[in-house]
Amino acid sequence: MMHTPDRWLSKAGLASRGEVLEWIAAGRLSLGGRPVHPDRAIPSPRSTPERMVLPPFCLDGIRLLPPAPLLLGLNKPRGVLVTRSDPGGRRVIGDLVGSSPWGNAVFGSIRPLGRLDQASAGLILLTNFPELFSDFLDPSSQTLRSYRVQISPPLGESERTLFFEGRGGEGPGYGRIEVFPERRSLRSEWIHVRLAEGQNREIRNFLAWYGYRVLHLIRTSFGPYQLGHLSPGAIDDLTERVGEAGVRWVAWSGSP
Repeated sequence: MMHTPDRWLSKAGLASRGEVLEWIAAGRLSLGGRPVHPDRAIPSPRSTPERMVLPPFCLDGIRLLPPAPLLLGLNKPRGVLVTRSDPGGRRVIGDLVGSSPWGNAVFGSIRPLGRLDQASAGLILLTNFPELFSDFLDPSSQTLRSYRVQISPPLGESERTLFFEGRGGEGPGYGRIEVFPERRSLRSEWIHVRLAEGQNREIRNFLAWYGYRVLHLIRTSFGPYQLGHLSPGAIDDLTERVGEAGVRWVAWSGSP
């Protein structure tokens, strides 16, 4: 089995492909005591799809070893960016992971599965082996996401009928978007929204098409995983439940 260095280390949960290319450009990554070339295909003869053996890469002279696999659920607070770092110094989910029990470098590169915009809150899934979740995230898998959404003004009667029949996505060109009522007041209304597409800002764009402004948006579930009573900023270990996403961990080891 052969991969370029960035693919090897990304698959092994150690870094994103962009990070690996930065290491190579800075002369930090080596193999067998020599700098590696970003386009060089490097073999690992003993690897199989079920058991992967990482070539003996070193970063700053220190051997890189595959981490134990993780799947985490984070309750992202509103205002936090779904990224590991931000040049502008804004608060990011990397800060929350870094201050958690999984912030140690031994767990590799923990990255989000999907996105929530800065103004949204709720469940974000994180893993150090994101490539294994490609089918789970693929739109064709029809993985359902659920949200609580506060909108203003309250739904008009024509939209209530359209939305509650699941046909609200047709006008702005989306697939089926299911809407369920929660409670309403004179100036706003809380609704539940469920969809499978998960396009960028889909809920905000869909509601804006009908003239509604989103005041709060909270993701409450992603596939089989629920936000539940997880506090804002808190992280839950879902590693043992990975099979519910149709994922099976691949066994990784380092070269002898």
